[in-house]
Amino acid sequence: MNEPKVHVGILFEPEIRFSFPVSYQVNGIDIAGIQTASYDNGKILWQGGLYDELLFEPADEAASEFELKDVTIGINFHWERKEDQRFLGALKIIVEEEKLTEINIIGVEDYLTSVISSEMSAMASLELLKAHAVISRSWLLKSLTPNSSPKERGEDSNSIETLIRWYDRSSHLHFDV
Repeated sequence: MNEPKVHVGILFEPEIRFSFPVSYQVNGIDIAGIQTASYDNGKILWQGGLYDELLFEPADEAASEFELKDVTIGINFHWERKEDQRFLGALKIIVEEEKLTEINIIGVEDYLTSVISSEMSAMASLELLKAHAVISRSWLLKSLTPNSSPKERGEDSNSIETLIRWYDRSSHLHFDV
């Protein structure tokens, strides 16, 4: 069975800078090095051409890695800042609302490794890390399932002993998380 891929929204900017330290392919062409793409009248301007969408895929998935420049982390937190970040997998760029959206396409297990390492303290117990991994994996796989939104409340969903409250996940049209 092939591992599911998750589409992770990373950036939403009018211009992005990124680099490929190893060979990636786009439209059958090998590329590497520093790149810039910008929004231009409903299209993506990259290397003198205009595109509706760009998909950069690693030539060798086992050695895939790309870097996005000036990624905003900690959005709306007191520690919000921009930093360069490296990602495994493929990079997809699309146009949304007169800006570019950068999407990282990555295997579920690699995504979970990055989530757990970024969200959990290095001082956390092994059992807590395992529990977080199970919860994160379950939530992610459920969100990747088509039509995974909560069903309408059934007749017996509320009782004196039980109250079911649905919390909607943030829904994105072009990426999963």
